[in-house]
Amino acid sequence: MCMARLMILVVFLLGPALAQSLLALAPQGAVAGFYMNDLRGSRYLSGLATDWKQSGMEAFLGRELRKQAGNDADLLGIAAGGVAVALYSDGFFVVTRPSATAMRALRRDTRGLRPQGGWLVGSDQETMTGFSRELAFIATPKYARLFLQNRRGLQAPVRGDIVLWGTPPQDLLQSLNLPARASGAVRTLRRFSYAIQLTAGGYTEEARLDVNPAPDPALASLLLPKERPYNAADLPQGLAVSVGVLDLGRVGAYLPGLLREFDLQLNLDLRAFGSRFAAVTVKGPPPAPDGRSEAILGHSLFYWEVRDPATAEANLLALLQSLAAFATPDGQGGFRVLGNEGGFKAVEVGLAGTLFYKLEPTRLVLATSRTALEALNNPPWGQDRNFQRFRVRVPAHAVGYTFSNQGSALQEQLRQIGTTLPQTIGSDLDQQTSRELARALSDFTDRLARRFGSGLSYAVVEGNSLISRGFYEVRW
Repeated sequence: MCMARLMILVVFLLGPALAQSLLALAPQGAVAGFYMNDLRGSRYLSGLATDWKQSGMEAFLGRELRKQAGNDADLLGIAAGGVAVALYSDGFFVVTRPSATAMRALRRDTRGLRPQGGWLVGSDQETMTGFSRELAFIATPKYARLFLQNRRGLQAPVRGDIVLWGTPPQDLLQSLNLPARASGAVRTLRRFSYAIQLTAGGYTEEARLDVNPAPDPALASLLLPKERPYNAADLPQGLAVSVGVLDLGRVGAYLPGLLREFDLQLNLDLRAFGSRFAAVTVKGPPPAPDGRSEAILGHSLFYWEVRDPATAEANLLALLQSLAAFATPDGQGGFRVLGNEGGFKAVEVGLAGTLFYKLEPTRLVLATSRTALEALNNPPWGQDRNFQRFRVRVPAHAVGYTFSNQGSALQEQLRQIGTTLPQTIGSDLDQQTSRELARALSDFTDRLARRFGSGLSYAVVEGNSLISRGFYEVRW
């Protein structure tokens, strides 16, 4: 999750710039939308842009895209000055501020332009496209006409430099004629939103899930937990640590009834498990020269609260045996009990490798590799100064939180690029080109990792909303 969030942030910030002012041009009534403020002149991003250029990524991608796409590569600047996207239950509206090159390409490819409402507008059977001096829009006819009639004013429910939100379209859901429980489950989800705000010292983020408990109280209670998580300060140090709450026993009771409405059978008895869980990601050894890793499942420690250790162990072994069948080429299994190591039981799970687990009186501990098992000897997070500095931000009523050293995590997850990327894409690009891409991408990610510091996010329940707030350090 940490790496995915970092890469999404970087791609968005170095790519198209979306603006709230553009979003206001869209007609109202959208069920989902997306925007990012115009960040071209942001003082925060100049360092990242320099890294992108000096690493060679800018020149490499520009050359390769021009080679592959020809004149169509001009359209890569279609959102150079901003774009806003609005989705409706029966259409869409997109408005953008293209680069001069992209604007010329768009106009060249649009037929039948004629003046309409102060815009040059062309259309085909499915969409309408329009141009002003600086802007361009493409939309389904209904929303293009509303726009041209000045029936605009869409606003996002949250604010930030990057914003995404969505609500289930009720008319569409009604047309699906879902079974009663499935319909109730969907109607329980009122709205999701996500926002990132750049700051002088990094960025903050907020994700919000608004819930309506009335249609499905059981699902709402799972989404809005009341319990308190484990104390991460007591767990061994690594690259990142997460603690949270999810009542597996109630999940196991809820899902089979929901799936039966679709004639699906799920035998899932998780009553032996409790609601608190934790995960610690640790640094692993470098991959082998052929790119193969010691552990396909990575290097992590997982903790889960148990109510009945013996039954929990039986459920775990059944799950691992099923996983082993999917983790071997012939699908015939590959599950073996290997013995004990330091109080842990070792099991071989097909191509997934060797896992180690231990049942304590109140929790299950699972290590996905030998490296992760050895990390149990690491000092606790409570002795990490950066963790201590961030931990004070977590409110007492939090139902979960995550702390990570983003720079180290990024380096750990991307350090094998130089050896694995040429093998991965070798069939599509010649060896010299794939090596050049590997060098440039490795250089960029190394520069990127040095800019990112520590980060923390926590989740709280406020009324009928589950809200996650995060704070992350970046040396812009």
